[in-house]
Amino acid sequence: MSRFRSLRWRLTFLYLGLLSVLLLAGGVAQYFAAREVLFRTNADALSSEYAADLLAFRRQIGTTARPAAALRALMLSKQFATELASGHTSAAIFDANGGQWQAVSAGITPNQPPPTLTTTDYLTAIRTKPKAYYLATAADGSTHLAVLNVIRVGTKPVGVVQLSIPTAVIDQTLQADRQLAIVGSLLVLLVALLLSPLIIGRGLRPLEQMSTSAGALAAGDYKQRVSVPKTQDEIGKLAAAFNQMAAGIDQAFEVRRQAEAEMRHFVADASHELRTPLTSIAGYIDVLGRRQSVDAETLQASLAAMQQESARMTRLVNDLLTLTRFESGRATQRLRVPLDRFINQALDELSLAEKGATESRDIQPGIAVNADPEALKQVVTNLAQNALKYAPGAPQRWTVFAADGRAAIRVQDGGPGISRQDLPHIFERFYRGEKARDRSTGGSGLGLAIAKSIVEAHHGSIEAESEPGSGATFTAWLPLAA
Repeated sequence: MSRFRSLRWRLTFLYLGLLSVLLLAGGVAQYFAAREVLFRTNADALSSEYAADLLAFRRQIGTTARPAAALRALMLSKQFATELASGHTSAAIFDANGGQWQAVSAGITPNQPPPTLTTTDYLTAIRTKPKAYYLATAADGSTHLAVLNVIRVGTKPVGVVQLSIPTAVIDQTLQADRQLAIVGSLLVLLVALLLSPLIIGRGLRPLEQMSTSAGALAAGDYKQRVSVPKTQDEIGKLAAAFNQMAAGIDQAFEVRRQAEAEMRHFVADASHELRTPLTSIAGYIDVLGRRQSVDAETLQASLAAMQQESARMTRLVNDLLTLTRFESGRATQRLRVPLDRFINQALDELSLAEKGATESRDIQPGIAVNADPEALKQVVTNLAQNALKYAPGAPQRWTVFAADGRAAIRVQDGGPGISRQDLPHIFERFYRGEKARDRSTGGSGLGLAIAKSIVEAHHGSIEAESEPGSGATFTAWLPLAA
């Protein structure tokens, strides 16, 4: 029973029901149309037969040589009725003046009078115009098709001639037509019943595929897709939308997997970085706790080392908080920053010359961006410190210019450059190049990652170029202020 509740069978039954109603309506309309055609065809035949008999009778009696009264008597006589009657046609004449039958002749059964209409029908036919045909009932209950023709002497109507035939032959023809229509309709319904499930099932096949694919998606197989029909109908559009949805889900889960992998990597790296200073501090505390007495020199050295490790851990935590803040999109208040004054001031505060770097500047005036000044200063600081770490004592050239609606802050150093295997990873968190593996000089590996997050939070981008032995170039691009 559940099988017949499926969409395929519901559509099949709906289609068969609609087809049945259409066949019934078409059959009824066809039956009445055929009935009307048969009645009018036979009525026209009776009218033509009357016209021929009337012409022959007038020639026989010679109407031109007779007075009107004699001609009227002949036209209303039984003789004329007999001329009109035949083996299949009954004839009767109605006198318009007397309102009585003047002559009757039953061509089919001589002893049985022909069927009659009401007197009103005859009088109405004389006064106005007869209908195309009438249906009359005989004494034995049979139905006859009757045609009325007005008899005129000169221009004056004097009576009505009724020609009638039984409708039995017509009824047999209509019955055969009904039987043929019923049998044909049943055959059409049978063929439709056999073919509709197959045709509808073929059309609904993409829906079944979507159901199966949806189940697979729910089970975790995000690569599921369905074949899109070539027809641009609703099912084809639904299949295309399903594939787009599946692709979106797959992409979303891929992004989620990557984010989870990055988070696990981040947590592992952060734990590793924090473990070193914590282990060092715990070691000093353990050493001091085991001794009965500690001389002042050892105590001061241990406290200085613990203070250094604590400061390093504080910087690491602050860097992590800064990185998280900008990667989460929590932008601070932005101001219009003229880069010429801002970069010059930031570089002056860094005092790169005191740290052994030879500095040169090529800063174009009149370039401004909308940025958080403190965050932008940290970008400049991190780029400068990165150059100091990788290329200590090497010259640094700072450039500020505008191109394609963006402002560029570029620093070029004359150091040894970055190796090709390190270059794709230098903006990753906790990544340190080969020359900065030692934490005493290499830092935590978050400086360039923080710079990248800050620039991207300002809807910009940062890039690095380097050739081993030819120095490195870092360029931060920011949208120009309006």
